[in-house]
Amino acid sequence: MRMYPRCRPAATAFALVTLGVACGKSPGGAASASGPPPPAPSSAPAAAASVKPPKEEARADARVKIPGGTFSAGSQPGDPGRRPELEPLLHTLELGPFEIDRLPFPNDPGKPPLTGVSRDEARRRCAEKNARLCTELEWERACKGPASDAYATGAAWDPRCSEAPQGCATGFDALAMGALREWTASDVVPTEKDAARRAALRGAGAKAPAHDHRCAARSGVDPATTSDDLGFRCCHGPPNAAVVKEATLGQTFERAKLSAEELQKLLAADPRTAGLAKDVKYFRDPDGANAVIERGSADKKGFTFSVAPLLWNPVAGAQYLLVAARSGESTSFVVAFHVAGKNEYRLASSFVMKNEPGPVAFAYSGYIRPRLHFSTCWGCPGETGKLLHREPDAVVIVQP
Repeated sequence: MRMYPRCRPAATAFALVTLGVACGKSPGGAASASGPPPPAPSSAPAAAASVKPPKEEARADARVKIPGGTFSAGSQPGDPGRRPELEPLLHTLELGPFEIDRLPFPNDPGKPPLTGVSRDEARRRCAEKNARLCTELEWERACKGPASDAYATGAAWDPRCSEAPQGCATGFDALAMGALREWTASDVVPTEKDAARRAALRGAGAKAPAHDHRCAARSGVDPATTSDDLGFRCCHGPPNAAVVKEATLGQTFERAKLSAEELQKLLAADPRTAGLAKDVKYFRDPDGANAVIERGSADKKGFTFSVAPLLWNPVAGAQYLLVAARSGESTSFVVAFHVAGKNEYRLASSFVMKNEPGPVAFAYSGYIRPRLHFSTCWGCPGETGKLLHREPDAVVIVQP
């Protein structure tokens, strides 16, 4: 099982996290904490980035040869700025060789990038030079470089590249990638029925937030759009046929398989939940869920109850593993993990209930995607909380 520690340790085992905290009295009456994790390493301060100077002086009409091979396309769930409906999970992809203009069109260090043109006009301009618009995956590979970096500048975006883009090179020595929105030949295929296809853009404007400059960040606009921060660059050689796999909307809830031993390893892998990784036990199914219902009004109100791990799909492209369990004899907890791949998880949010032996049950409906409940006594005041999906890719656990 692959696990992803997400951030620096908290001051204490159950200290409040610093981003998006939601607090309240826990069902068991003890202090509790919840919230999405601090920023991932890819959004580290600009000082952590390292501008790669060009290997050679920029010149007009220069091209960069991108070798055929594999790279890590997409992004990790929970990365700041990631939009799960647009960005696929990080995966290995193979592309054939191609060449890309070293700078945005007109690919001349003595001239500013040509902006304010539609995608059709950009295509025409490339064709005049016996070239073509790059596919979005070709653009991403050139941006990430041979090490599949998250940003053109490495692990983080260096704002100096917004001010002087010609001085910033990717690992393949392409210049100014990520410092300008750029047209690609690819389309964003909508998940909504009857919605129009959109033209796929990569890169970001100079004043955009740092996370928008990620190589995997993509957006879709009308191909007739024109803007002074929207340019393009050309590619050469046969186009690669690979396309981004668009997100689909899966079943809202389904049972998951995760042993107590596997859960304990996941908890131990992150400093914020390591204190829970002791004598972890699931509540008995279905006895635990029945006990939660019988303690209260016994009216299920149309919800399904379970103490077993759940997979939750609140929006297209986002999936979470939810668990309710006990650590030791008197500490219960609810934890949400991002599903990053097969048997791969990243901590999304947690809620700890001290002096509460449980059981804790989930209450959910397949007709309600953005939220579900957890409870120790269904219908009892102060004994039920909620797990809420927050756009674009976060879970917050609250107990009113």
